Amino acid sequence: MKNWIKQGNHVGIFLALLFIICFVWFWIRPVNQTLHMQLLEIFFYGFRGMNFGSFILGLIQSYIWGYIGVILWHWTCRCCYKKG
Repeated sequence: MKNWIKQGNHVGIFLALLFIICFVWFWIRPVNQTLHMQLLEIFFYGFRGMNFGSFILGLIQSYIWGYIGVILWHWTCRCCYKKG
């Protein structure tokens, strides 16, 4: 159980950092901003624009998706478990 929590934390932080990069990239490279906005609205529930509320919501969801991904990985891939 401890292994899942540690891995979920690492993956969640990684995904949150990717979200921060994606959010900042919107302002640094303003090419296809409508497409960028549409993709963020598709992937993050409740995302409604490039504002502080959506930023916090996206960070939280990215972190949670890290845990969900690790749980699904451990659930489907039995090779991750120690055989005993």
